[in-house]
Amino acid sequence: MGGRKMARDEENAYGREDGDDAPPAREPRLGLILVGRTGAGKSATGNSILGHRSFPSRLAAAPVTRTCALGSRRWAGWRVEVTDTPDLFSAEGRRADRGCAERGRCYLLSAPGPHALLLVTQLGRFTAQDEQAVRGVRELFGPGVLARAVVVFTRREDLAGASPHDYVRATDNRALRALVAECGGRVCALDNRAEGAEREAQAGELLALAARLAREHADAPFTNDVYRLAAELRGAAPDGGLRRVCERLAAGGPGRGRRGRGRWRRVLLLLGGALLLGLLLCRLRSPALQEISPD
Repeated sequence: MGGRKMARDEENAYGREDGDDAPPAREPRLGLILVGRTGAGKSATGNSILGHRSFPSRLAAAPVTRTCALGSRRWAGWRVEVTDTPDLFSAEGRRADRGCAERGRCYLLSAPGPHALLLVTQLGRFTAQDEQAVRGVRELFGPGVLARAVVVFTRREDLAGASPHDYVRATDNRALRALVAECGGRVCALDNRAEGAEREAQAGELLALAARLAREHADAPFTNDVYRLAAELRGAAPDGGLRRVCERLAAGGPGRGRRGRGRWRRVLLLLGGALLLGLLLCRLRSPALQEISPD
């Protein structure tokens, strides 16, 4: 397992990356972000993918993951980077992150962007909280991000040999079926208690799905204007880079600038059209007034 060593100040500001040896320059990156509601098993899923315990994960009444963190491994010629996230996607989580610090760390850790979002949910328990988390994912990354998502079910053992596709086809949960459709039908299931060869086989199945999604986009990661800013700031001082990304997110999130410019463009077009219409009416009324004016 490999990964570049991070400077101590970067490590403290943005999280931690596993591995001792720098990967070859030719090794392509496969960036993944764990998203979904708190308690769904994101950190445990990340550990299953990495093949070792990188992220804190245990059964607890309160959320265990408090900050974004990065783990890495090598798999089938790829350098896999997995970003774990705390509660960034519920309304409560967003309110708690008032300064956008954790959302900014998520962007900086996963820059230049993910090849796949892993939307983690528990098998048989896709609830209103999960739906709220999906809305939070769209809000943080932009409305088109689910085109790069894979729905990952935890508790694979409960399928009893059936496939996750069979489960989705049979479920009466319309919200779940709509989500899977929006994610291009990409689903996978993990038993996060599996060990050894079984765990590695399940991780390989999910990573193959993510790699196929990356290849469909010519290995280019998902990006937006915040990711472009985060990528530019990767070499900057951690505190300064985080501050600038947080300011961008606080200003409205991805695409806000383009949406704002689009709205002003429409306003200007409407005003211009109204002005032209007014001038035309004035010209039409002028001859008519001349005709009825007394000699």
